[in-house]
Amino acid sequence: MKIHGQRWRYQLANTELYVDNAFSWFGWAQERALVNGKMVQSAGGWLIFRRSFKESWLTPTGDGELTIAMHSAASGIVVEVKLGGAVIEHEELFEATWHGRGGWPSELDWNRTEQFTIFNFLKRD
Repeated sequence: MKIHGQRWRYQLANTELYVDNAFSWFGWAQERALVNGKMVQSAGGWLIFRRSFKESWLTPTGDGELTIAMHSAASGIVVEVKLGGAVIEHEELFEATWHGRGGWPSELDWNRTEQFTIFNFLKRD
């Protein structure tokens, strides 16, 4: 099964956060969150259109909560990351394609992009 992956990179002070989403056109979806290269949350399943993760997070003012919300839209996957209720903007985007649900490509197989190409056919000039 061909899997299409999308990755958002966030920089939170000295911490690097990656949010990965992958799907097949047959209805499989999988997601994960990595903090400084270590997976802290992951999920997968058939016909999933919405996913969210929550993590405790130490902020300069005390304990906070990092929330990651993903949902499907006609033009692609929408990701919103918040720390203590404040929206965090991504720094970079990456994409990859591979075969086999449940797995992920190596770090070297993610390609940096300015815009995800998998949904380009939905955009009209």
